[in-house]
Amino acid sequence: MPGSAPPPPFRRLYRLTPSASTQSRGFAPIELRGPDGASRTLLAPVGDDIALLLDASTTDAVPTLAPGDGTVEELGLVAVAQALFRRRFTSLRRSILNFDGVEVYPDGSKSENRRFRKQLNVARHAGMAADGALVRGHPELILGWPADEDGRPPPPAAGAPKVAVAAHFHYLDLWPELERLLRSWSVRPTLFLTLTREDAALARRLSALFPGSQVRVVENRGRDIRPFLLPLEEGAFDGFDLVCKIHSKKSLGGGRHKIFGEIWRRATYLDLFASDAQVGRVAAMFQADAGLGLVGPRRFRSISTAARPRDLLGPNRPAVEALAARMGRPIVGDAFDFFEGAMFWARPQALEPIRKLGLSQGAFDAGDGRLDGGIEHAIERLFNHAARIAGFSVGDVAFDDAGAGPAG
Repeated sequence: MPGSAPPPPFRRLYRLTPSASTQSRGFAPIELRGPDGASRTLLAPVGDDIALLLDASTTDAVPTLAPGDGTVEELGLVAVAQALFRRRFTSLRRSILNFDGVEVYPDGSKSENRRFRKQLNVARHAGMAADGALVRGHPELILGWPADEDGRPPPPAAGAPKVAVAAHFHYLDLWPELERLLRSWSVRPTLFLTLTREDAALARRLSALFPGSQVRVVENRGRDIRPFLLPLEEGAFDGFDLVCKIHSKKSLGGGRHKIFGEIWRRATYLDLFASDAQVGRVAAMFQADAGLGLVGPRRFRSISTAARPRDLLGPNRPAVEALAARMGRPIVGDAFDFFEGAMFWARPQALEPIRKLGLSQGAFDAGDGRLDGGIEHAIERLFNHAARIAGFSVGDVAFDDAGAGPAG
């Protein structure tokens, strides 16, 4: 009919090419505007030198990027056919993110697509895929927590445990994020902050915000493990009911995309302490069970059992087995577990077997960039084992459930 609109294309597929600044940030906020004018925004991870393909055929929505975030190009029929072939008949199909019918997947070289897919699979295994309920319900896992410079902590909780926070920050740009979360606690922590370079202004700020806290500059050795062992071995946590070990995790090495490390860190924070309610939940777990020695994030608990054995030690096996034997209980059989990332809550007594090893002086080499196989990676795998040697059980927790995982 004269004046009628042309028929829609077979599929509406768009190529989103992120700018360098968007690649550096690690994610692209994509606005989708439908024919009715309604819009929504999805947050898609991006990597280096990789574009995204977006299929909005089911919604007929048109994607846009904010100025400076990149370019959007609608593909022609030939390019659409080629992309759909790759999507269906190659491994690209395992890289698809689905946001309520809007599909997003990478458009890069085979190696870049493979790297992207590998990290998507790790995120999915931990329940924190960008298109999953956790991340979509908590965009702060991608965007970060909003600034709260003038926020004041709630009133101190009556009968609250005496808490030490052992925080190692190599990446000082991440400090404001942690400070904002710590200031939400009704438990008043004493902070033991270790840095790899001096920051006098931060030390003064901490003195005002967290009276009695300590700031210490340490050598960049042993990642976050040696800086934790230093005060532990000196007895700094002996007068506390609980110690919370955390650090500024970025996961930048090994070809990883930045955004997946950001989500990993924030998901760990969310599970362990990102709200006063979650801190209260963890404290209640320890209060209810005097035999509970250590609690970590469930989504990052790696477990091997006799029924389902897994190699959790890899190149760390010789060091793990030697240290376990020194602590008095060798690794036997396939039953083993640890919290990836080494962030957790613990009773100081549960860490006594590791403390007695006295590893902080002389056991660690200068940072050599290894992603695995160093003494710090062996100790990361032994905190749960040490707690059991000390006579305690190990539990886990997630912010999005009503109870704790089984201790054992």
